[in-house]
Order: sequence, then C-alpha cells, then structure tokens
Amino acid sequence: MKTVLATLAGVLLLGSTCSALPPVALSPVALRAENFTVPPSTQPLAFVVVKNLSNGPYRGSVTMKGPEGWRIAPPARQVELAPGETGRVPFTIEKGRNVEANSYPVEVSATAAGTTVTRRQDIACASAPYFKPTIDGNPSEWKDAIPISFTTADKKTTISTYWNRRQFSILVAVEEDKLVHYLQSQTESALFDAVQVAVSPLDPVADTTDTVAQRAGRFEFLLVSAGDVGGRCFQLATPATTLAETANVRTLRSLVYEKAQVAVSRKEGVTYYECGIPFSLMRDAIRPSEGREFFMSVLVHDPDGTGVRDLGQAAGLWPTQRSASAWSRWMGAKWGKTPPYDNKLRWGLCTSKY
Repeated sequence: MKTVLATLAGVLLLGSTCSALPPVALSPVALRAENFTVPPSTQPLAFVVVKNLSNGPYRGSVTMKGPEGWRIAPPARQVELAPGETGRVPFTIEKGRNVEANSYPVEVSATAAGTTVTRRQDIACASAPYFKPTIDGNPSEWKDAIPISFTTADKKTTISTYWNRRQFSILVAVEEDKLVHYLQSQTESALFDAVQVAVSPLDPVADTTDTVAQRAGRFEFLLVSAGDVGGRCFQLATPATTLAETANVRTLRSLVYEKAQVAVSRKEGVTYYECGIPFSLMRDAIRPSEGREFFMSVLVHDPDGTGVRDLGQAAGLWPTQRSASAWSRWMGAKWGKTPPYDNKLRWGLCTSKY
C-alpha cells in the first residue's frame, strides 16, 4: 500500500497524464516549459525542460503547442536522456504575438514506448526592457516593462524589471491588506513585510578551490519599508558568501546596502517596492548588454497575510526543486513548513517589449 500511495503521489506532483486507477505507474519523465526571455513576437526560442525519472535511458519525442494561431517548429524533437539526466529541448516560435497580460498557455508532451506525458502551463516573457526609471515609488514609469503577475490566496503580485548600462531595476507590486514596516529599533522576534530577490549568472563565477560547492553563487537582496526612513535594501549574499552563512538566521542591521536606490509606497491596497541595483556590483558575473541571460527569482514575505509568495512556484518548478539552501535566512521572516523553490529562473535583457 505504501508503494502504491507513494507512486500515486509522484504522478500527481509531476503532472503526468494517466488513466484512472489501476494500474498506477510512475511518470517516466517530468516536463516544464520555461518562460521566454525574448518577447514572443520577435521569434525567440522556447525551451522545454525534460527530466528522466526512470532507472534506464529515455528515448522519446517532445512536442510543444502554443496559444491558438501560433506556429512553433519543428513539430517534434527527439531526446535521449540517461537515468536522472535533465535536458533542455529548444523550439522556435515562427509565429507568435505579444499579449498585454504576458501570460501564454502552452502544452508540452513527451512520448516514448507508447506512453505520453503531457503538461499544460501558463508561461510568461521574463525579460527587462532598456530604460532607467526614477526610483521614487511611483509606478507610472513602468508601463513599458514586461510584468509577470501571479496570485497567492487571492492576492496578486506583479514583478517588473528594467535595465540600463549602470543599473538593474525592479518593481514588485504586492496586493496586501496592510504593510508592516521594518524598524531598526524593533525586537528581533518582530515580523515584517519584505521582498527577497536573488540574481545569479548562468555560469558560476570561476573558482578553482574545493569550496566552490559551499558558496551561495548568487547576489541576494532584501527590500523593506522602513517607515519614515523610506525604503531600505539589505545585501544578504554575494556569489562568494558561504551557504553556512546564508543558512544562519542573521540580523539585518549590519547588512544595509547603501548603493542601492530604494523607494516603497502604498496606494489602494497595493505596496510598491521599487529598487535600482548598480551593475558595478554584479558586472564581473552579469554584464549589462542586449540579449544577456541570467537567473533571477523573487520571494514576497507577507507574514500577517498570505505568507511567502514564491515566483518559482508560479513559474511551474517541480516540487523536487524546492531548496532550503537557495535563499538566505534573516531575522524577521516567517517561513512555511516546506522550503521555497529554487532561485534559478531564466531572465533576459532586451531592448523593448515591442
């Protein structure tokens, strides 16, 4: 019975297509369509991530269907994966169009030995157009960004990004019942609202020592409203920060990052976290240029409301991709019973959303 239930749980978690019970069979692969990093109308590549869950090699055919009227080529691609191996399968969008909501329903499938696994997702364009906003908490300058929105417990979160040669900018709009400020004088047990951002290069920073696996490998920031002081940014990690340090619950007083511009405002039940991070901090790992790709993800902390909102979950990461080591711990957070998802969501720098 335990084996049947565990197998069934695996099927449900990984979203495979199967008939009613019995028999119950573990899905041979896990599938996920990645977000685009270039607007769909400019004929970008779309990628399907395939993980072999079986104990033997997997040889199959992968397909991807876009929204109605889209043309994606080729019709199918062959994939060969060793046990446990994960591959990225590219498809070209030959005919697509941008939509204002930045949400695109897709269906991906993998077929091998008469078994088809199918997953349906809503994906988005995860990219930052070229522009330098004024960091003042006013969202009016962000109309030409490419927003990604998701809903947690009926509360909406919208993430927008811009870039220029000097600065990477992010605006996180959080629908919430009230804003709880961070106060430097508060007790260590006090909880407050915040936005946590992780940014990292696709390729790890070169390190020839044996400790590279014990490093965070990412830049990580925490944005808060500090009441009358305004917005504040804390730097939680750099690529060289040890995982032991990020796992330690730290106070924030010594982690203030003064070089970031931050403004937090609130209007009609929405809190706006706006921040500009200088590329001078990240240039050795992520150079600002058109077409550049990197990893990014966001956690929203709303301890008196929805709890932790996770962009990784909204992007369709698998349950096996939850990772406690992917995010720094800090005093004032309320974490859930399960770890958040990994921070490795592909993001891009583009010239324009059009």
